[in-house]
Amino acid sequence: MSNADLPVPRRSEAKRAQDRRRRERMRSNGSIERFTVEEIGERDGWVCGLCQGPVDLAHQHPDPRSPSIDHIRTIAAGGTDTRDNVRLTHWGCNHERNDSTPLGTVEEAESQRAVLLRIPALRAYAEGLTAEDMIRRSQAFHSPERYRAKLARRVERYERERR
Repeated sequence: MSNADLPVPRRSEAKRAQDRRRRERMRSNGSIERFTVEEIGERDGWVCGLCQGPVDLAHQHPDPRSPSIDHIRTIAAGGTDTRDNVRLTHWGCNHERNDSTPLGTVEEAESQRAVLLRIPALRAYAEGLTAEDMIRRSQAFHSPERYRAKLARRVERYERERR
């Protein structure tokens, strides 16, 4: 039986499978703590950890301004589901970040560069990079200003499409 003969899973089945894999990854990463958005919001002063703007509990999902919990070290990268590894964000900022994390050290940059060097289509590009350039670009990509601009565009689109 070829892949073409297999039934295409419905979105809800695919989402359940994705959620199951995420829960398994969370358990294998270490301890898990129970906490609420309100608890983390109070701790963080209702300020988004990405764009540094105020977060209002009155906004509800799918509004991009709604409060969300962001894992600082992503679950996919081995982060834990604990209070010390989460921060309050806008849902739109959290969604924009996805699972990317800014490079903080030369070692992290060199490790990422080594991966790029192994990809034939990116080898020439990676050879021209320095660790310092990679860190500078990564931090610019993750700047509060960029997250604020992206959030403003998401809010504008959300409000336009709701009408």
